[in-house]
Amino acid sequence: MWSKVTTATTSGTITTPTPTQTGMVSGCTTFYEAVRGDGCYTIATSYGITLDEFYEWNAAVGDDCSRLWPDYYYCVGI
Repeated sequence: MWSKVTTATTSGTITTPTPTQTGMVSGCTTFYEAVRGDGCYTIATSYGITLDEFYEWNAAVGDDCSRLWPDYYYCVGI
């Protein structure tokens, strides 16, 4: 159920991993690669953010998490 957290840096700048869905917040510094069976609530609480923050930072997942796709990266820290 758990994947990896990716924080990519190159010369002090953050490189966003791919693939991501459209609408991810700019300025994200920590990313999570979703795996089959993940849920938005579980991801959010695992990284100490609220579900509302997760939805705000990853708008494409919808407000019911129905569009959380495995093997895509999501913002879990800004």
